[in-house]
Amino acid sequence: MSEWKRYIKSLLPKPVRERLAEVRFQRVNSQADAAFGGENATEIFSEVYKSGIWGGEPGIDFYSGGGSHDARLVGPYVKAVVGFLSSLSFKPSVVDLGCGDFNVGSQIRPQCDGYIACDVVPGLIDHNRTVFSDLDVEFLCLDAASDDLPDGDVVFLRQVLQHLNNDQINRIVAKLQKYRFLVLTEGLPVKPDFLPNVEKQAGPGMRIASKSGVVITEPPFSLRFITQQHICLITEHSTLIRTTVYQLQRQVEAWACGGR
Repeated sequence: MSEWKRYIKSLLPKPVRERLAEVRFQRVNSQADAAFGGENATEIFSEVYKSGIWGGEPGIDFYSGGGSHDARLVGPYVKAVVGFLSSLSFKPSVVDLGCGDFNVGSQIRPQCDGYIACDVVPGLIDHNRTVFSDLDVEFLCLDAASDDLPDGDVVFLRQVLQHLNNDQINRIVAKLQKYRFLVLTEGLPVKPDFLPNVEKQAGPGMRIASKSGVVITEPPFSLRFITQQHICLITEHSTLIRTTVYQLQRQVEAWACGGR
């Protein structure tokens, strides 16, 4: 943006500036998926990283975007998740689905027992194995929608489902009951009266472009859970980034069997 345009924009009333930013954000998200059509998640997100659409140097870096590096977004999330993990009566084993460049996961790792970090992009997993070789993390390349998921106490899904289509999300949700807790982060419209789970094609964009967001307790996903607690709420542009801890059925089953 030129200095002249910045100056003109600075003269606009704040509500107008915020509305313009919201429109631009929605437009960028609606256009992002069009260039990455298809059903193969490995191909789609490998190309996303190769193109640098989330940031970084195209073809050089593996960079998962501002949502994984902006201190205003990452700091409160890490604090909330560390608080939740510390509240447990045991040190949990964790499965991180869609771990990305692991900038966030690396800050949570000390609070966990075993840690398995998964992503669908082979090159990214190889990169993480090298960069984070000292953290005692098992990095696995897998498609959470198509492959079997590793065992663990807690599963993280941080801003992953918002990039997938409804069929892929459904297949992931069907596998989550093996865990005691789900820590889910999704970007949702700030206004609460939105229509959840509007279909989109898999890609780097979000449902915010359709004024929607993923709510896995609503159809067609309808996650079964015992309790839920929102542990972190952050507003960014027209998006509410919400992190929720779901206590899943396996916790009750573990108690019944005398487990921890």
